[in-house]
Amino acid sequence: MNEKPFEIQVSFACQHCERKIEVVFSGEPVSVVCCPDCRKTFTVMRPTVAEEILIDWENEAMFQKIRADKTQSNNSSLMALVIQVVELLTWRDKGDGQVEAIRAMREWLIENESVSPIAEFIQIADKRRRFRK
Repeated sequence: MNEKPFEIQVSFACQHCERKIEVVFSGEPVSVVCCPDCRKTFTVMRPTVAEEILIDWENEAMFQKIRADKTQSNNSSLMALVIQVVELLTWRDKGDGQVEAIRAMREWLIENESVSPIAEFIQIADKRRRFRK
């Protein structure tokens, strides 16, 4: 793809005196122009052209794909955690399934860091329990 910016010519009528004003953009995103008749100044932004829009759409598509992949990965990880917790809560041999389930959930929260308020809540609950003893 060509890295050289497009040269774009924009024209508009002065809002005060109706004189036609022309601006040529080569690479700069913003230009300040002055009406030759009434001396009013205007700040004009460079319009976006089709290839630039296409680049933005390609970047957006890539971002959404990465986001979807991450969401799918997180959902798989969460599903594995749920299955592990259910298995731990149904233990009958050792009798410590609840403790192990809580431990597994804490480890998952620490590894994923996506649910920080829950992790903070668990830490606060632990501190309160230790303080009571």
